[in-house]
Amino acid sequence: MDFNEIKKIIEEDGGKIIIVENGEPVMVVTSYAEYKKGRGKSEPKPKEKNLKPLPAELSGEELKIEDLPF
Repeated sequence: MDFNEIKKIIEEDGGKIIIVENGEPVMVVTSYAEYKKGRGKSEPKPKEKNLKPLPAELSGEELKIEDLPF
């Protein structure tokens, strides 16, 4: 199955595709709109006491995806 087939299934059915590996679900592919909608409901907000301070060189700057270490 290629990307266009996956995209068509999600767009037409408004659904999700669950990828299974060794009999266990390992990943869900969904639309960005569904991801954003579900993210606000299920992801707990971090507690301030567990947050680490930003390094001085990053304070005041917006973090971008390009800044991440992967």
